Formats: sequence, C-alpha cells, structure tokens
Amino acid sequence: MENRQENELRQELISVIIPIYNVEKYLEQCLNSVRSQTYSLLEIILVDDGTLDQSGVICDSFAERDTRIRVIHKKNGGLSDARNAGIDVATGEWIVFVDADDFIHPQMIELLYRSVLKSKSQLAWCKIKEVPEDGCIADLQCSPEHYWAPEKIDICVYEKQEAERQFYTVAGMQECMVTWNKIYQRQLFKATDGLIRFPKGKIYEDGYTTYRLIYQAKTIAVISSALYYYRQRSGSIMNRNSHRTYEAALESGMERMDFYQNKKEKELYRLELNLTIYSVIRFYEHNESKQDKQKLKMWYRLLYYDYFVKEKWPLAKRIRMKSFLIGYPCYRFISSFEKVYNKLTGKSW
Repeated sequence: MENRQENELRQELISVIIPIYNVEKYLEQCLNSVRSQTYSLLEIILVDDGTLDQSGVICDSFAERDTRIRVIHKKNGGLSDARNAGIDVATGEWIVFVDADDFIHPQMIELLYRSVLKSKSQLAWCKIKEVPEDGCIADLQCSPEHYWAPEKIDICVYEKQEAERQFYTVAGMQECMVTWNKIYQRQLFKATDGLIRFPKGKIYEDGYTTYRLIYQAKTIAVISSALYYYRQRSGSIMNRNSHRTYEAALESGMERMDFYQNKKEKELYRLELNLTIYSVIRFYEHNESKQDKQKLKMWYRLLYYDYFVKEKWPLAKRIRMKSFLIGYPCYRFISSFEKVYNKLTGKSW
C-alpha cells in the first residue's frame, strides 16, 4: 500500500530484518504488516534460522509474491546469530528489526524514517503496545481513517546521554533497550572500536547491544505514538528460559557499567550500578531456588565491594545496601523502617 505523501520523502532503501524460528502461527500476519507499510522502498530480509515447522516454506512463498523479499535459510544459531546474518547482507541505508511473532502499524517505518530526517538523527524509536498472544492487527485501529498525519506526530529529540537515561525511567526502560521498535542508520553498526553485533547464545541480547548503538548516534528521535505491537507469548525465548534471565540481565548490566566507565559517563555509570545492584535484590526476592539465591548473593557481594562502596551515596542507602549482606530479613526490616520514617517526617532518612 502506498501513501501519497511518500513522494515527499527523500527515497532511501530501508532494510527490514526479521529473524524466524518456529513461528508459523504468527508469521503471515507479521509479514503482511511489513509488506503493507506506507513507505514501500524496502529490502525485507527473512532469516530462517533452521526452523522446524513450516515457517521456511511460508518465507519462500512470500518471496515469490514480493520481489522486495530475500530469504536466508541457515542452520539454527539463535536469535542473535539470525539478526547478525541479516545485518551482514543488508544493503539499505537504514535498518529496522521486527520479531516474527510481532507486527507493526502500517505507518511505523514511514514515521520513524520521517522523524530521523526531520531531526537529522541517526536513530529513532517509537512506543510499544503489548497485545495478547492471540491478538491480531484487525483488533487495532490501523485502518486508513486511523492513520496519523505525519506533521501531527510528537517527536522528542535527545542527545545520546539523555536517550541512554531513558532506560533508567519506568516509562522508557523497555522502549529504550529493545531492538525492534527502532530505525538505525546502518553506519551505527560500525563503531570505532569494532563492529557492533548481537552476542550469540545470550537470551538478553538487546541488553548487550542497543545501548551501544544509541551511544553511537549523535541525536535520537523518539515518537510518542505506539507503532510496534509486541505479542505476549507464553512460548517466547524469555519465558522458556526464565531461570537464566537473571544471569543474562546482570551480566549485561555489568557490561554497560564497564562501557560507561570507560567512556567517562559518570552519571550513566551510577544509574546502571544502582539498577543492577537493586536487580540482584529483586531477583533474590522472586527466586525460590536455594542454589540461585546463593549465586545471587555472590553477584551482590561482587557489586557491593568492587563497585558500590567506591561511590558516594546517602547514609540511608549505604545502611540499607549493607544490610542485605547481613541477610534478606535484615534488609526488609531496614527498608520498612526507612519507609515509615520518610512517611512520618516527610524527609529522606
């Protein structure tokens, strides 16, 4: 489907990379949402990552109908490996990622592209709308009468440090860190210290990668509208591997801390340290495995002695974080006492 306003845009090829593994139930809906984009100058790269169902056949069928589609059939290497395979063959000036069990608004790519051109940015992202496992685009207001007028879309433009800070806000955490609600200038994947690629074998691959791409960009445009539809699926990688989630989350957090420290980004470093050490406590609270609790205690000691105590924190925070080393019940008691004190006095302890 073409938009009459498309002719107003500077025409550049945009590569859309879709990693695919055992998603035959959702794949056609995803591909149709990409094919029907109002910006049509697309290179659609389907990476069949050794799928065991009919997803590969569906890919080939779509390629026969749409000359913009390229299909890569490869041995299974995981999500990161599939994305990397797509990046390596992409020829567009811009790159967009879509997960094969999700779908996108018909204007998503156009509006992201317009936002980077208007703001002279190298990266842009939009908001995300979560949909149920059986949700479909027909359930949403995506018909032409519900399209957004491009000139009425709200766009915020951030410097890279401010964009990175969005990860440490409740509203921006997911939107900032995930890979698939964004448009990237392809050049961003060629950092001065080497190519930026997704880490193979990791289940929290976005956490190792996206912040580096954001930091590469001079400015970042953020669209306030939800244009990417994220399916809440019980069989997703994260849900299948929830027992490994904390290891990947903490490992990626440590990498971000080291990255910001090396870049002399003191504020971002402290934000990441604060998030990571509190994440250990949250994982500890919600984990029933004695073995995992012991591992989380080891993570905490490392973070506390090698990082936390070297920074200047308020006294109450230092007491609270020290108490977790004594024991979780002690931490709970200190935290509850602090909350009561703050409520009664209107001050921070």
